[in-house]
Parts: sequence; structure tokens; C-alpha cells
Amino acid sequence: MPGSIRGADIGSYYEACDIFCLPSTERSEAFGIVLVEAMSFGKPLITTNIPTGVSWVNQHEQTGLLVKPKDAAALSQAIEKIAANQELYSLLSGNCRKRYSALFSQDKMIDAIIKLYTDLNRPK
Repeated sequence: MPGSIRGADIGSYYEACDIFCLPSTERSEAFGIVLVEAMSFGKPLITTNIPTGVSWVNQHEQTGLLVKPKDAAALSQAIEKIAANQELYSLLSGNCRKRYSALFSQDKMIDAIIKLYTDLNRPK
């Protein structure tokens, strides 16, 4: 299908971008797995501050910036702020890689799932 991104090709899109923006406006964006994917490539995040896991994945001023939902000016300012400041960009990028490694890498996720199932099956 023209214009679609296939799973095997997705990494090249993350590599090509400088900043990853997810301007969700609805709570249906419960977590944003694309944020974790972007973090694995060290891409600073810009997300909206909606009451979901999105705001937990993207830590404001640590891994990226949170902006008010449906505020195009704030979104634009956040993009400009990161793009214009190499020191900030490097800080956020490094923190993304660290947070990804600490919480979301394959090994960490497998360990967390095993722990969850082990804890659930312990006698009470």
C-alpha cells in the first residue's frame, strides 16, 4: 500500500527523524508503544499531557517535553526548543536511551513479565 510503513522498515524512520512527536488528544492513547520505540533510538519525545501512560513514558524535561493537548502553539514551541538547543537535545536523547535500557529493553520486559507471573502464582 503506498504511503504505509511496514514493520521491517520502521527502524529507518526512527533513525531518520530528529525528534519524535505524539500529539495525542484522547485517552484512548493509553501508553504509546511508539514512544518506547523512539526512545530506543535516542529520539527526544514531545507528547501531550493526557492522563494516560503517555505522560509516564515521556518524563517532562528528562526524556522530552509534555505540552497541553490541542495546543498547536505549545507543540510548535516545544519542537523549536529542542531543535534549537543542542545541549538540551543531547540530554534528552541520552536520557531516552537510559530510560529505555532501564525499563523497556527486551531483557527488562521479560524479567518483569516473569516476576509478575511468579508473584501471581505465589500462595497467599
